[in-house]
Amino acid sequence: MPRCGSHGWLPLAGCAIALAGCSAPSQPPFPEWAPRANAFAPSPSSGNAFDGYVIAAREAEETAGDYVKYVSFQGKHKRELTSRLAPALRRIRRAAQSSCDFKFVSQPPFASNSNHVGWRLIRISLIWQIEAALAKDDLDTAINLVGLATKFGFDLANGGAADADMGLQFVDEARRAIAPRLPDLSVGQLAKLTASLKDALAVMPKFETIAQNENQNYRQSVQWVQDQYRANDFDAIDKALGNPVRDAIIYLKGVKKEDREQRPAYFDGFAKEADQFANWARSQAALPAVKRKPDKEMPLSDPRPWRRFSAQLFSTLPPILARFDATLARTRLLILTSEIHRQIKIARVAPRTLDAFSPELLTDPYSGATFKYRSTGMEFRLYSVGRNFQDDMGNTDSIYASPDLTLETSRR
Repeated sequence: MPRCGSHGWLPLAGCAIALAGCSAPSQPPFPEWAPRANAFAPSPSSGNAFDGYVIAAREAEETAGDYVKYVSFQGKHKRELTSRLAPALRRIRRAAQSSCDFKFVSQPPFASNSNHVGWRLIRISLIWQIEAALAKDDLDTAINLVGLATKFGFDLANGGAADADMGLQFVDEARRAIAPRLPDLSVGQLAKLTASLKDALAVMPKFETIAQNENQNYRQSVQWVQDQYRANDFDAIDKALGNPVRDAIIYLKGVKKEDREQRPAYFDGFAKEADQFANWARSQAALPAVKRKPDKEMPLSDPRPWRRFSAQLFSTLPPILARFDATLARTRLLILTSEIHRQIKIARVAPRTLDAFSPELLTDPYSGATFKYRSTGMEFRLYSVGRNFQDDMGNTDSIYASPDLTLETSRR
């Protein structure tokens, strides 16, 4: 093997050529922005509710057959699917009795979460059972199922944005089903409902948890763009994101892989912005909605040649925060309204104030102040100021969201 040096085997001319070859710049490394984790492997004997939820999701998907493709169901199909899902639902009931340690595994953009298929089927079947129980005036069964659905939903919301969206939707659907029937419940039934809802609300995640998990997904997005860049597969990016990122693709094509400054700076800045979007959402969620700044005021560096990718790939947290606010507000309103109805049935008059309740339960996530409350005799009005942060005397629209946000009830 040839060697260079005063006692080497090559002449000086050959040594010079070898040295020139040895000093050629190497390609800078490609950092790993997201860990490549395997899917969570549940254990039936773990004692963690999440393991049971995952096993139930897989059971539901396996037994549902062609129903996994259905988007709407008729009466016969509802009954058949519920029958097929009975074992999975029993597992959910058992699991929900334990605390849930959500085992979040980040995923590249556009990857499907296999658990969501089964959880969706379980969700719709459980909501059908609540509605069926209410239709038969089987209020005790309905209360038990609402408590289960709320606990299960809040447990699922401890993942990333997609998990939170599914879990909070579950909580919302259960609440919408039971809310109009609160006046029909007995004192004992109202007390039972209140207790189960308080227990479920206690496991509702902090938004910080959702943002931290989603940040891992954001970094998976950076990893995905880098992987396509390394493979020179810009068609995959174009197919997934389309016209909004065409300019960003053109720019990225011009970034040479061997460039020791531009390319590392590009992906480093892109990854730092992933963290910045998630941290911004966390910081804003820690404030009542009235004190939050618009997302357009987020301080970002300039120039940002990856900005179009960011706009498409880091956009999941703001809509989840909006849903989080509404679900939290209405869950608190449901608990308070249940207790007010219970006191009316006992004392034949609505409480004059809500001073007996904890400050946390009374806090409106939109204003940071207490919910608005007025009562006269057995009548009362309880509501959130909603997204306009103004007291509109409880006036709301057909979806109970604006201008004031209220509990969903037909008693208008």
